[in-house]
Amino acid sequence: MSKMKPSLRIAKREIALLFNSKSTFIFAVILPFVSILFFNTLLSEGVARNLPVAVVDLDHSSISRNVISQLNTAPEIEIGFFPISQQKGEELVRLGKVYGVITIPQNFGANLKSGKQVSIINQYNSNLLLSGGLEYKAFRKVIGTISAEVNIEKQRKQGISMQQAIVNYQPIVANNNVLSNPYTNYSYYLNTGFLAMFFQIFVMLTTIYCFGTDLKYSKGNKLLSITKGNLLAVITGKVLPYTVWFLLVGIIMLFSMYVWQDFPFFGSKIAVLVGLILLILANQSFALFFVAISNSFREALTIGSGFAAVSLSFSGITYPIFGMPKVLQWLSQIFPFTHFFELLLDQSQRGFPVFYSFKAIVILVILCILPLSFGWFKLNNLFEKGVFNHRI
Repeated sequence: MSKMKPSLRIAKREIALLFNSKSTFIFAVILPFVSILFFNTLLSEGVARNLPVAVVDLDHSSISRNVISQLNTAPEIEIGFFPISQQKGEELVRLGKVYGVITIPQNFGANLKSGKQVSIINQYNSNLLLSGGLEYKAFRKVIGTISAEVNIEKQRKQGISMQQAIVNYQPIVANNNVLSNPYTNYSYYLNTGFLAMFFQIFVMLTTIYCFGTDLKYSKGNKLLSITKGNLLAVITGKVLPYTVWFLLVGIIMLFSMYVWQDFPFFGSKIAVLVGLILLILANQSFALFFVAISNSFREALTIGSGFAAVSLSFSGITYPIFGMPKVLQWLSQIFPFTHFFELLLDQSQRGFPVFYSFKAIVILVILCILPLSFGWFKLNNLFEKGVFNHRI
């Protein structure tokens, strides 16, 4: 009980500082809720729709107009520009006004009626992977449908039945089954990653800030004197209010996804909640390690923010971990976000039994302990000294 009294005294001080310090209040309160609102609003539709596309019609026939009409029915794209030449259309792509330009050549309708093979040119911006991919997918689907209609109609004129004509055109039918995120909803996957990633950034920066400000202004040894040299009591008192607060924010974040946005959830809520707590503690542990090894407050913030931000690249969201070089695959394991994201996907969209998430939970527990253990003596010496080596 005697050890808890100094910790509670420090905890009360941190609660007061949370509302008196503008920077801490922004990191811990304002930005987390702004990010939750921003990402849930940004990807609310789930899939990008009505991407602007230009069509250059050099044929001006009833058949070309029918092609344009069918292209415009695709939900992914919207025909909004009709440049007079292919060069003008390419200029619109370069200016970013459209995501692609589709060119229907001269004599398109006449050549199609005479049985000649015709082509429609599709140029799209592949630098924008998502929008370019959706434009290409919509174009290919519509042109494939039109080609099937022409082929089947030609067979029908030869006296072949509709069913047989369909079989002749496509003797092999692909039966695709999506095992994870069968809704192909970008929001289900991207929001899950982005919200959790920004959440851990705020946990990291808030922890560094609350410890770094004391060490910047020579208050470290004073805190240590309150607890009679007990560093663990100092850490407990300073971290506890933020741990409880971020747990609440994390629950609100999960609520925004799985209740407000109605994301699919097929697994264990308890496992996700345990993972959330461990994600908070692991990031706080890494934050204390970065404070311990830094020479200044600014250096600690730089290292911490960089570590938290780069974890997105090692989580498998943008590039699969198994496709990375072996060294990077091993490096990805030191990031708490990698394991929390895997656990969250397993328990939400994939619906795996909790047993399959034990590995992620165990690694998160290890990542809660190791960083603080490695930096313990440096952190203790830093608090005894009371101040960073450089006051910036």
